[in-house]
Amino acid sequence: MARNGGHLFFRTAGKGEALVLVHGFALDHRLWSGQFDHFQSGFRVVAYDCRGFGRSSLPTSSYSPADDLGSVLDHLGIAEAHLVGLSMGGRIAINFAIAHPERVSSLCLMGSDVGGYRFSFDWDPPGDTFEAMRAAWLAHAVFDGVRATPALFRNVEAMVNDYSGFHWRADDPRRPDRDAIHLLHRVTAPTSVVVGENDLPDFHVVAGLLADRIPRAGLTTVPGAGHLLPLERADTCRALIACQLDGSVAGSGPTETGSR
Repeated sequence: MARNGGHLFFRTAGKGEALVLVHGFALDHRLWSGQFDHFQSGFRVVAYDCRGFGRSSLPTSSYSPADDLGSVLDHLGIAEAHLVGLSMGGRIAINFAIAHPERVSSLCLMGSDVGGYRFSFDWDPPGDTFEAMRAAWLAHAVFDGVRATPALFRNVEAMVNDYSGFHWRADDPRRPDRDAIHLLHRVTAPTSVVVGENDLPDFHVVAGLLADRIPRAGLTTVPGAGHLLPLERADTCRALIACQLDGSVAGSGPTETGSR
């Protein structure tokens, strides 16, 4: 679909309530292949590539990833949706829920980022060439959880190898969202905040902030899991999303370590 001087790639299948899956940084819609196939029997599932990633075009002017999400929904005639986001995808889902609470049925935020939080590590990997930066990114601790399983890590390598590197090599004209961390009280949808037990400390801090500041949120920690929950713990990920879609209280279930 055309959007803001470029195009956004998406996949959609199934009928029923809309379930939109938003990927993490340097990845693309393929992150959600297992969830996409699983839920299309009962929901209208949408997975798309954010601007600058996968098969979507590079940014050429000022843009908002949350507005891009809204444009995908508008293009598909979806008035309201359940949103699931990993990492950067969680940040995008949060921003959309702050701006358009009436359009969000529920949120599931996995290893989420949030606008305004200052991470202790640099998202721009070191290297004098794009190839060196890509290799450094693939060696980052954020992928430790999948690195031990070669088949899963090959999926990650395929997505990162297809990433343009735009956000590392150019000034990203994305509109700032630094106020989001102070606006979480505006999220009205029931929200599941999920983090892997072995995820990086920053993501545990963010998960605690989200669970504390979003009014209808609960926190779940997945034992033994790292950052890429849709790949590392596909069955658990599907179960958590299913609880969200069933309208269960966030934070309930066998992996719960705390809720509010």
